[in-house]
Amino acid sequence: MVLAQPRWRSICSPSAATASMSGAGGRIATALAVVLAGVASPELIAGGRALGGAIAAPVAEAAASRAGSAALQKRCRLQLRSKLAKVPVFVVTNDGGSPFLSQIPGGDQSALLFLFPAEAQKMLQGVLKAPNGASSGAKITISNLERAYQLASKPPSFSGLRDQVTNRELTMVWQFAPHAAEVRAAQALMVRSMKAPVAPKLPAYMVNGLAYDKRGKEVRPVFLSQKDAAAAMEQTAAAADGAGVKQEVVVVDLLEMLAQLSHAVSADTAAAEAEISSIEFVPASESVQLRNELKADKKLTKAKVVPPDFRWK
Repeated sequence: MVLAQPRWRSICSPSAATASMSGAGGRIATALAVVLAGVASPELIAGGRALGGAIAAPVAEAAASRAGSAALQKRCRLQLRSKLAKVPVFVVTNDGGSPFLSQIPGGDQSALLFLFPAEAQKMLQGVLKAPNGASSGAKITISNLERAYQLASKPPSFSGLRDQVTNRELTMVWQFAPHAAEVRAAQALMVRSMKAPVAPKLPAYMVNGLAYDKRGKEVRPVFLSQKDAAAAMEQTAAAADGAGVKQEVVVVDLLEMLAQLSHAVSADTAAAEAEISSIEFVPASESVQLRNELKADKKLTKAKVVPPDFRWK
């Protein structure tokens, strides 16, 4: 568990949760894909924007001057990976650890990555009800956000399956599946400050003025669950008895945040290291609970990028 009953508290000079890191640049171009509809018919969007030649020469030179040494960049990346590795991600696999694939527009395949148990369990039930599903050994397998982000950033690979009409070999991508209830909760928060907001498919929540002590260092939580963020705010308000800093929840795009941090490691290493060390990702309580339950299962296996025994739609 990332946080074991932390003592939340208000800080007198809260950092702006939405502020971009100084000099971090724009979003990096990635192959990240997000499921926009239900599990049965996901769609893809490209994550981020290409930096490419859009950076003018003087700006590019300035950015290069802020890049840290190779050793410092490596340390910074390891720090980010360590924080992401604490966040559970779930994959529906067969007995051998191979992910079940679902069809995306165009006929190609996707392996779904779940941050919340509900969607993973929904897919599992769908697999078990499919032909031969009961004998497939289908189960929910644990991964983590660090590994999942790497997989989702990879370009499409061959799935081992072929189109039944054209015989074309189908590709597969790894996709994050949004939690519908979480997207609605994020939109409800965003509508308070803007008209017709479009909520991120993978929202995260930061609270201005909220921090906790971790090994003597003050860190700001990045909640992946709106309910957990609200509970922390209530705990802080009760402890402050009206004397604390006014708290406000800010919705951020989790994948965009990770893309910015990843890019900043090489573009402005010092700023990236300061930002990464000042935050902690807080997985949803129900996700931590399921992870702990699955870890108790000695038959647990890791997901592998290999063709599944059969195709699930």
